[in-house]
Amino acid sequence: MGGLWSFFQRKDPKTPVKGLQHRIKNIAINNFRGLLGFFIPLFALSWQGERLKHDITVQCIWIWMFCFFLLQPVAVQVTGIIPIFILPMAGVLSTSNTCACYFNDSMALFILSGMLLLLLNNSGFDRRIALWLLSSGDTCQFSGKRLVFKCSTAAFFLSMFSNRLLVTSTLTEYMTSALTDLQSATSKYRSTEPDYDEMRYIINNAIQTASGIGSIAIIHSTYSGLAFKSIWSESPPEGSEYPDIFNYLQYSLFAFPVAFIMYVLNFSYHMLLINWFVKKPMSASSMAEMQKSILKHKEAIPPQLTLHEKLTVVFKIVVLLVFFLRWYKFSNMGWANFNANPTTPPIPKVKDATVAALFVLLLHILPKGFGFMKYISAEMKSELPPLKPESAILWWRFVDKNTNYGYLFLLGAGVALHAAAKETELCKTIGEHLGKQFTDHNWNTSLFLVCLVTVILSNVMTSTAVVVVFLPFVLCMALEGQVPWPTKSYLGALAVGIGSSFGFMSPFLYTPAYLCHNTGKVPMLKMAKYSFLSSVICLIILWLALVYWGPFLWDPEDAGIQSIAISGAEGEGGGKGGGEGGAEGGGEGGGEGGG
Repeated sequence: MGGLWSFFQRKDPKTPVKGLQHRIKNIAINNFRGLLGFFIPLFALSWQGERLKHDITVQCIWIWMFCFFLLQPVAVQVTGIIPIFILPMAGVLSTSNTCACYFNDSMALFILSGMLLLLLNNSGFDRRIALWLLSSGDTCQFSGKRLVFKCSTAAFFLSMFSNRLLVTSTLTEYMTSALTDLQSATSKYRSTEPDYDEMRYIINNAIQTASGIGSIAIIHSTYSGLAFKSIWSESPPEGSEYPDIFNYLQYSLFAFPVAFIMYVLNFSYHMLLINWFVKKPMSASSMAEMQKSILKHKEAIPPQLTLHEKLTVVFKIVVLLVFFLRWYKFSNMGWANFNANPTTPPIPKVKDATVAALFVLLLHILPKGFGFMKYISAEMKSELPPLKPESAILWWRFVDKNTNYGYLFLLGAGVALHAAAKETELCKTIGEHLGKQFTDHNWNTSLFLVCLVTVILSNVMTSTAVVVVFLPFVLCMALEGQVPWPTKSYLGALAVGIGSSFGFMSPFLYTPAYLCHNTGKVPMLKMAKYSFLSSVICLIILWLALVYWGPFLWDPEDAGIQSIAISGAEGEGGGKGGGEGGAEGGGEGGGEGGG
């Protein structure tokens, strides 16, 4: 066994390569992702393939994508492109139908709301709030446990209203630089001073877990939240639509109390970690040095709020109010009711993407200051401002740089997988076989299993990928599952959408855990060790909320949520028809609604 282990151990780079077996070993160690990227599709496409057996084809694509998400031989965004060429080439769906899966109103909301999330980051107001929280209090407020509380609070609340990755990066940079300097400054006094590296691991882990928890409170604050909404909204049968139950108001009424309980338990747990693993208290001089380090960052920003910051705060409040008051189920009303469909009141015509588009356009037009007014009020030429255009409140270059357009392919892949599964009756097969492993239990147990599998998957692959591969499975198994699964699939979908944000143990790209590992220099084993109980806490709280709070909020009469037929849906253009005439509702293969 020792010889086998030594064979696979990395050797000194200067060691000569002798023999074929060592060359094969080098290929396996250094290029295993590329090898997997070649062999997995080869096996997947050749496995059990039969002509006109499209359900097996879709099943192979599903397994292929799952393996690619798990092992990442290519970027996850590239994996999202797989259905675009396989489904048409295999004859499962036409190219038009497949590509139509890659953009809907929720995907437009994904891009546009992501831009609105950058509003506070663009003006620097998020940094001001973070430093105000971190620097508050006297010297005694800079002990390890107090820093856990301050950092968790800043990460939790700021990740709701601004980009959680930028918030996590900012807080992690502050703590990492301060604690690293403190570790080197106290190296001679290690017998009396705590290990500040260990404290840094715990505090940075508290930041990334609090950021992940806070981002579930508003549906657009995390990628996986909008991925779940995109797939859910496209899951009803053709010509029907689900009521708009996951609007901003109702979603946040569910998610915010749940997230707040998780946040309280999570920072309390990390305070205990400080007691268990750091043990020694900080000296007064060390706390003073920590305070000095934070105040140094605070002094680098302007002491007074700039006009740009004030405008971003005002517009952020206005944006959220318009989102939250657009429409809500309690009385089928809201400001969007002016354009409601009288035959289907639970389905408003004005969706959240329209609101987001309105404000993104407006914020790119309005200037961030009132310098142009000086051209009117100036009495002397010397009082005129510089003759150049003033930047908008939302600066396009900043927005463009921090918007992850590639994830549209992931969202579209999830919709395409589910559409292909319905088209080939793979949904029925899933519900009658593998899905029974979940649905044959009582309702509470089966819902717990969905939450458990989601949280496990979110710690071995990126959160949006979990939604893409697991949510279509949950929706398929719900169709053939025992009562109440067919009418309560929305709770299973919500379990996947929220539970996928609890991947605290592994540093995948575009997650707070990635920044904790790379910016905060927290070893992966330490991060997994400290985050395990955080994931368990969030899992249990989410499950209890879905069992008790979710049905009370969305379905108090216990009638279930079912899709509603949309009157006139078949006459509004070409529907999803393929072929050359699908766009206009005529021509060859012009679709079911070609009129």
